[in-house]
Amino acid sequence: MRFPVIGITTFIIGFAAVHFAALNALPGYIMSTARDRLAGGGIETHTWNMSPRVTPQTQTIVRPSPDLAYSICLIDVSAGPVEVTVPTWPEYGSLSIFDADTDNVYAGSLDARLPDAPGTRRIIVALAGQTVDAAEGVDVVIVEKPEALALIRRLAPSQGLYDAAAALVPISTCGPV
Repeated sequence: MRFPVIGITTFIIGFAAVHFAALNALPGYIMSTARDRLAGGGIETHTWNMSPRVTPQTQTIVRPSPDLAYSICLIDVSAGPVEVTVPTWPEYGSLSIFDADTDNVYAGSLDARLPDAPGTRRIIVALAGQTVDAAEGVDVVIVEKPEALALIRRLAPSQGLYDAAAALVPISTCGPV
């Protein structure tokens, strides 16, 4: 009678330990791999990069929407806070910031049709413990690890709207404060 109880208990404890270890390690591994692939593809830290318009030939991620224009910026706050500024968009648009563990730590609208929409969304991303002097109207996002990733999605179902979204990339910023 003792052997089955000890065996089952050992199995449950072992399963729980592996389960929690995987839950804690896997997101960081996924984000690290994604950042390495993006950097290996020529994407520089603190620089907005517009992805090509989504077609069956350009799909490098699983099922991106062909109606959205995507821009991405790799963020590193190890040397200090980083400011992200992004103009709003006359249609649906969003800005998301993901931490090193793939958690969405910021999600904001870029939809200029909203009554209280600013002309430009401003966010400061900082490492826990870093000093941040933020003006009014600037959102502060605190991350626990120095690597993060910012992603812009803008509704751009036509080539003209895609080109208009691409024109906003040079006036967007993503760099040290």
